[in-house]
Amino acid sequence: MFKRILLATDFSDHSRASFPWAAELAANADGTVVLIHVLEDDLVAAAPALSGYIQAEALDLGKYREEFKRGAEKALEVTGKKIVAMGARCETHLVEGGRRPWQAIVAASEEFSCGVIVIATHGRSGLAHILIGSTAEKVVRTANCPVLTVHQGDQLGDSSPRG
Repeated sequence: MFKRILLATDFSDHSRASFPWAAELAANADGTVVLIHVLEDDLVAAAPALSGYIQAEALDLGKYREEFKRGAEKALEVTGKKIVAMGARCETHLVEGGRRPWQAIVAASEEFSCGVIVIATHGRSGLAHILIGSTAEKVVRTANCPVLTVHQGDQLGDSSPRG
């Protein structure tokens, strides 16, 4: 059915819950998981200043960007091996800058010719949802292919409704 499954991750616990779903889809279709992580420019630029130890004007942003990039590449490699251990082929891509994560995810699904996107959702509601927004929701609304959203507690084979 779907030969190329885009799996977007931010390496959080919520995100890891979606890995078996993507691996199962790929394995059942003799397909490939296309694992991506979006390296956000805003996050890279803000991280040192958030620590409170370094003044923003003294930052070497290029240095921090490279550190984030190396860390993300290593995490993608480790995660890709986990997907392979689940029985699926996997390729990894670090998607860099210029867009919001949801835009980068949708663009990557098209660039890598993926037939479905698998993405975790935090399941926020109410004020938290309004203030923080939802990358998964924006992907669902704008993607040109089906999107499977996975909540952290979702288990393969569990068909009981959420209540």
